[in-house]
Amino acid sequence: MSTTWMKTAKNLACLDKETLNQQVPMLTVALCAAAVLFATVPLQIPELTIALFGAMVYAWLHMFEPKKQGKTMADPLKAERGYLKSKDIEASMSGHAARPSKKKEVKQECRKPSSVPISAPTFQGVGWEAEVGELLSQIMPTAEGNQMVKDLVSSVKRAIWPFLPEAEVAGFAIGNPARRCAYGVAVPEIDIVLTVSPEVILRGLERKGTPGGCSVLRRDPRKLHKAAIRACTDQLVSKAGFKFRRSAFKSEDPKVTLLAPGASEGAVSLDFSVNSAMPLHSAALLTECGRLEPRAKELILLVRRWARDRGISHVAKGHLPPYAWSLLAIYFLQAGSEDGSGLLPPLAGFERSAALAGKAGSRTESGSERSPSKDTEGQKSTAALFQEFLRFYAKDFNYRNEAVSVRLGRRAPPAIALPLNVIVPEAGGGTEGAPSI
Repeated sequence: MSTTWMKTAKNLACLDKETLNQQVPMLTVALCAAAVLFATVPLQIPELTIALFGAMVYAWLHMFEPKKQGKTMADPLKAERGYLKSKDIEASMSGHAARPSKKKEVKQECRKPSSVPISAPTFQGVGWEAEVGELLSQIMPTAEGNQMVKDLVSSVKRAIWPFLPEAEVAGFAIGNPARRCAYGVAVPEIDIVLTVSPEVILRGLERKGTPGGCSVLRRDPRKLHKAAIRACTDQLVSKAGFKFRRSAFKSEDPKVTLLAPGASEGAVSLDFSVNSAMPLHSAALLTECGRLEPRAKELILLVRRWARDRGISHVAKGHLPPYAWSLLAIYFLQAGSEDGSGLLPPLAGFERSAALAGKAGSRTESGSERSPSKDTEGQKSTAALFQEFLRFYAKDFNYRNEAVSVRLGRRAPPAIALPLNVIVPEAGGGTEGAPSI
C-alpha cells in the first residue's frame, strides 16, 4: 500500500507545474473519489491498486483533451450585465493584460441638401424690362389656374359634406397656381376656406365622436377652431386623397398645408383653413388694385413671387407672410413714390376692401381725399417700380419711426397701439427696428 502511494506521489511531481495548475480541479475530484472509495469499501490491495491506477490514467488522458472555445466570464454578475467584453475576459483569465483596442477611423459626415437646388429662370427676352415682362406673363392669373381652384373646391365639398353639410367652401388663387416654381409647396398659391358657424362645428364633432366630448371646446373658441381643422383634414386625407404636408396651429390664423390628390414631384399645394378672413382680404385687395391701377396688381404679384423665390416668405421660419408682402407693395404705391404722387389711394378708396375692413365712408380722414395719379404719358414700368420698391424699403423707410399703414396711405409714425418690433442680431452689437405693418 505504501509503495503504491509513493509511486503516485512521484507521478504527480513529474507533472508540468503549469499543466497541474490548470487541471487541479480534475485531479482533486479524482483523488477525493478514490479516498472515499478506500474508506467505505472493504477491498483487497490488488483491487485498490487497479482502481487507483485507473483514476490516474483517466486524469492523465483528460489533461490532453482539446479545450472547447466558449465565452468565459471572469465575473458572472458583470458578464450578465454586459460590463466586460469577451476579449477583456479572456485576457484576464490568461493573465495577460488586455491590449488597447484600435480606434476606429471616424468617417467625415457628408450631408446632402434635402431639397433640389433652385435654378435661375431662363427667359427668351433680353434685358431687365423684357425679362420682367415675360415673368409677369407667367405669373398672372389664368383660366387654367381658376379651373384648378374650382376643381379643388368641388373635391373639398364632397369630402366635407358628410361631416359638415351646412358648410360653405371658397377657393382663392393669387397668381397662377398651374405654373410650378421654387418653394411652391412651402408657400402655396391656393387658399381653401371653409365657412361654418361654431354651433354647426360642435354638432359635426359630436356626430364624429370627438374624444373628450365637446364641453371643453364650447368654452374655448380657439380649441374649437383647431378641432374643426383637424377633423376636416382627416376627412380630406381619408376620403378625397389629399396628402398632409404640415400644420401651423401656433399662428394667429391656424391652417394646414395639403397636397392636392395625385400630386407627386410637381405638387400642387394649398392652405386649408376654417373661418379665415385673410385669404378673402388678400384676394379683394389684389382685385381692386388691378381695377385702380394695372401696374399695382403686377407689382404685388412680382413682389410676392420674388419673396417666395428668395425664401423669405415662409411663415414657419419666422418670415413675413405673403399677405404682408402684398401690404408692403400697396403702401409703397401709396406713399413711396419719388415724385410724391401715389399710384393708389388710402384704404377708403378701395370700395370692397374698405367695406370688409369696416372703413367704408371714412374719406374725411386726413389724406384720404388724395386720388391716385392717372398720368399715362411717361409712366414708369412695373420693372422700374419694383426697383424703386426695393430701394424704398432698403434706404428710405425709417423702420424705427414709421409704420406701414395701408389704411392711412401716407408716411407717419406708428400708433401707440401697434407693438414695437425689435431685431436683435445674433452676433450682438445693438438692436435694429423692425417694420410695423
